Amino acid sequence: MPALYRDKDWTLPKGQLDRDDLTTYRSAIVSERNKALDACGEFSGDVLIVESEYDDLVPHTTIASYMRAFLCARSVTYRLISGANHALSSPGSRRDYIVLISRWLREMIFGAR
Repeated sequence: MPALYRDKDWTLPKGQLDRDDLTTYRSAIVSERNKALDACGEFSGDVLIVESEYDDLVPHTTIASYMRAFLCARSVTYRLISGANHALSSPGSRRDYIVLISRWLREMIFGAR
């Protein structure tokens, strides 16, 4: 998924963004028009949304905004990696991520949606 920014900040380098404003924006479910979410709304393929349980950069509300946005998707699958942080820094969380992706791809390829 693309990062979730205000449209007015779309072209700014990340280092120039107001971090407090960005945190506030991402901590609520985005209901206003947004380029990234609008693009998701037009996507008609299969979607896998993966969340790390202890993600300190992407709040659950951002995940929820994306989940709500995929209105035309053929399928939307959500998975939570228990105990994982944003970077998937533990070997177990990296393994869980690889297994999760592999299983989802297998389902999509072999049509077991």
